[in-house]
Amino acid sequence: MSKTGDVAIVGMSGLAGETLLNVLDEHEFAFGRIHLLDTEDRAGGRPMLKGQSQRVEVLERFDFTQVAVVLFADAELATGWAERAVKAGCLVVDGCGAFRGEADVPLVVAEVNPQALEGVRARGVVSCPDAQVVQTLIALQPLVAEAGLQSVTVATYQSMSTVGGEEVEALALQTGRLLNGQPPEKGAFDKQAAFNLIPRIGELDESGSSTAEVRLAEDIRRILQLPQLPVSATCVLVPTFFGSAQVMQVRTRDALPAKRAATLLRKAPGVKLLDRPSAGGYPTPVADATGTDQVWVGRLRQDSLDPVSVSMWLVSDNLRKGVALNALAVADLLIKGHL
Repeated sequence: MSKTGDVAIVGMSGLAGETLLNVLDEHEFAFGRIHLLDTEDRAGGRPMLKGQSQRVEVLERFDFTQVAVVLFADAELATGWAERAVKAGCLVVDGCGAFRGEADVPLVVAEVNPQALEGVRARGVVSCPDAQVVQTLIALQPLVAEAGLQSVTVATYQSMSTVGGEEVEALALQTGRLLNGQPPEKGAFDKQAAFNLIPRIGELDESGSSTAEVRLAEDIRRILQLPQLPVSATCVLVPTFFGSAQVMQVRTRDALPAKRAATLLRKAPGVKLLDRPSAGGYPTPVADATGTDQVWVGRLRQDSLDPVSVSMWLVSDNLRKGVALNALAVADLLIKGHL
């Protein structure tokens, strides 16, 4: 296997692939040569990377023995090609959660549980959770380390890009039609999405929880290694294109004053605290988080009748922070310590 840190990134044509390119262009990672790959019908483009035009190579003709790490940005391609990359001697970063539910595949948020990468050799694959999980855990981790954890209640307010490009296009079409006095076409949705809220993402199980809610709760428990942790999640699609917001209530084991929680969050890696009583003293997905590398926290407060309850408002750039930066940071950790 290559020890030079060369990397292949698979799936450049989607929203995640485009964001990965932007982040690669702006950050330095411990990568050697970077190969951009996509299927034969999508390859051949020449995006700019580090000031140079770089050809997107054909996945079906690529020799994986050239690289040490392969990062997949497309779930379908990960399912079809990850095993081939592992057989060629590569470590695989599943940046799209295709293998997130498999017990022998570590599930990693780079700032939260990098130690889980010690088990990556068993399967040769490490998975990255959904952007909602990344956002939640980056803000939750410093509080848990200080005061323990009893339960988490989280409501997500997710833009269309958190579920896919088809939904982004459908929202744009509906919005345009409504603004021009025409009836909306449902497109990818069960109901009108433009100027509306949709309180279900995915199918419902027997308990009434949606796919997104079940995965959010499962992945929080798994990454924190708290299998019995009570997690209540409600996931809502909102009529915006990019960005993600959450309201989270944390019940800690020990009392955690809001001022102490603010200090912990201010010092935490990957967190930006904006919590002032003045007008505009809170973050929003569009005005603050878009294009940034942090999970923004505001509206931090404590229940006056419950000293172990802390509530907060979280926003982030879902594609950038929740998908691209985490996947690239995991690949970086593999190259630095696990080749």
